[in-house]
Amino acid sequence: MLQIYLAATDSAEDKSLIEFLYTEYKQIMYKTAVSILHNNEDAEDAVHEAFLRVLKNISKFRKYSCNENVSYLVIIVRGIALNMLAAKNNKTELPDDIPSVEDVEKTTEINLTYEQVVENINNLSPSLKNIATLMWVNQLSEKEISQLLDMNINTVRSSVSRAKAILNKINKEDK
Repeated sequence: MLQIYLAATDSAEDKSLIEFLYTEYKQIMYKTAVSILHNNEDAEDAVHEAFLRVLKNISKFRKYSCNENVSYLVIIVRGIALNMLAAKNNKTELPDDIPSVEDVEKTTEINLTYEQVVENINNLSPSLKNIATLMWVNQLSEKEISQLLDMNINTVRSSVSRAKAILNKINKEDK
């Protein structure tokens, strides 16, 4: 598979980065996908899809450290695996109880430390956790998240709103 990914780019720098990401992180991505899908073939498909998305967004991976890159890769493959699982189970991606943007905007701004934000994000559901991490920890835009996770921009916006509402609720309960 690595040869397919390497053939997709002409830049020597990109080829080197793709080879590094593939050799270093393929196993952790595969294990993440297997833990969600419980099926080796589906997990391989999820990893393959994740690397195709990496190829589309390779410029983003050049500017981040190894720790950030592995975080992105795990988030991407986790999102793909969760979407595959949802599709397999014919479940909808989002529940009906999505708060409106106005409701979320009316909530008060909260001053939290970086560690508190990360801790609260880790308490979210896996799909919201992925989007919240990309949004507030890695500071990607909704459009970038949409492209990276291959999600509709409106789904990303709804997830961001839901995550904000949940995080605000968690913070109020902690006070």
